[in-house]
Amino acid sequence: MVDTSLDMEDYYCSVCREIFDNPVSLPCSHSFCKKCCSMLKDSSSLTPAAANHEQYRCAICREVASSFHCNRELDERLSTVEVPCQYCSKFFILKELQKHMETCTARNDSKPPSRPIVHLSKSLSENQQKALEQAQAGENRSTFTCPFCPTLNLTCTDLSQHIKNHHIHEDQRRVYTFVNYTQDEQQMMDDAIQASLKEYASHQN
Repeated sequence: MVDTSLDMEDYYCSVCREIFDNPVSLPCSHSFCKKCCSMLKDSSSLTPAAANHEQYRCAICREVASSFHCNRELDERLSTVEVPCQYCSKFFILKELQKHMETCTARNDSKPPSRPIVHLSKSLSENQQKALEQAQAGENRSTFTCPFCPTLNLTCTDLSQHIKNHHIHEDQRRVYTFVNYTQDEQQMMDDAIQASLKEYASHQN
């Protein structure tokens, strides 16, 4: 089935930026390749009660989910919709297009393929638009809010020092409850907390 009104962006995984391979969807309705979704496992949001269950943080909306499911509708389209190769103009189903383009003999004789131009501001959610505006305004994306108190704009090092100086005797499980998950650098924050805990433990010995 040839689709002349196809928007190719609908068929690209937002993690690997390739055509979907075994597409799956999270409960928030965003889809990814199955292998890419497995990379979205999120340990930072686990409470002690949920420690034995896998959690996935959506790469688009940041929503946490406990499972994903096969996107059969998208997979069916990948197996039936035909589009032309951007190098040789031969038609292939979407599922085979990526593999063909990697070995297309006309590739060396033509310009690099052009991906559809996407006006980013038109496709962003409200939260994503706000984050984009903050980044464009030059705000430091590597700052954090303390998970124990309202202190803002702490660098990774400052956060570690702040927790050691002000919150070291508090129940560390509170970290998982009050972390601001809108931050992109969640792993950096976790590393800062672990560093402060290790330093504290070394002083106790």
